[in-house]
Amino acid sequence: MSRMFFFGYGYTAAILAKRLKAEGWDMAGTTRTNDKVNAMWEQGVEPHVWDGEAKLEAPMRVLKDVTHILISIPPGKDGDPVLVHHRNLLRKLGKDLEWVGYISSTAVYGDTKDEWCDEDYAPNPTLQRGIVRLAVEKNYRKVANNSEMPLHIFRAGALYGPGRNALARIVQGKAQIMRRPNHWISRIHAEDLAATIFASMMKPNPKTTYNVVDDCPSGMDAPVEFAVKMLGLPQPPVIDVDENAENVPPLFKHSLIESRRVRNDLIKAELGVQLTYPSYKEAYQSFIDRYLAMKARQDEAKKAAADGAAD
Repeated sequence: MSRMFFFGYGYTAAILAKRLKAEGWDMAGTTRTNDKVNAMWEQGVEPHVWDGEAKLEAPMRVLKDVTHILISIPPGKDGDPVLVHHRNLLRKLGKDLEWVGYISSTAVYGDTKDEWCDEDYAPNPTLQRGIVRLAVEKNYRKVANNSEMPLHIFRAGALYGPGRNALARIVQGKAQIMRRPNHWISRIHAEDLAATIFASMMKPNPKTTYNVVDDCPSGMDAPVEFAVKMLGLPQPPVIDVDENAENVPPLFKHSLIESRRVRNDLIKAELGVQLTYPSYKEAYQSFIDRYLAMKARQDEAKKAAADGAAD
């Protein structure tokens, strides 16, 4: 039986796990605290609480019979916690594994301005997060080269999905439009990232790096403007980033420093990936549809309660 181990059972891992559970996979993974333990059991994933500060308890026992490993933990102050504590174990497991995936970031490319970049584009990160990610990628490649570990690297774009998007701020009237000419962000919906990872698992090609982004890079303002228009809401306040940089919320500043237009041809040609959300428009339309359906149910429940009280 195939057995997946998630180093970091987070947002994308949980989406992938749902698919693997439906196909009868055996799964286990790490979580930083006890908060997710019950939910992981319910989702068919054996939980192991691990904060990354020391080795997993009995790692050889935990990873016994594992065939696939997905690593999605972001680097910490000392680097990648999996490599810091389990580099030798990964080397030992090495060629006995069928597939290993590491979720990296398109931040490794740095600022490509108006240029399109594919997997052959020379990385040139300027921000710390990209510099660290590139260093981690190189370290995983060293382990793979020394052990025949079947490594696959996924450079994901700006990740979003249900519960992780701007719609809540938009409907609450708290959204802002941050406008900067000729600035590009390459995004990926979490379901498409999980689908791409699954496609790689079904068709392993060790030592391959994949860009995982949608078809349509756009400005940071584009999804907000689209959703506002679809909902018929007033346009939020507009911030000209170049003229009013001091007014940009800290959460978004790092995304506005570098501009990237990233190509995704390889995941389509090699893995046969067909994106469910080829742009933010399809994704935000789905968010809006869910929101309106939920609001309609809430309105019906309130009306029913009011009618009951009147009786």
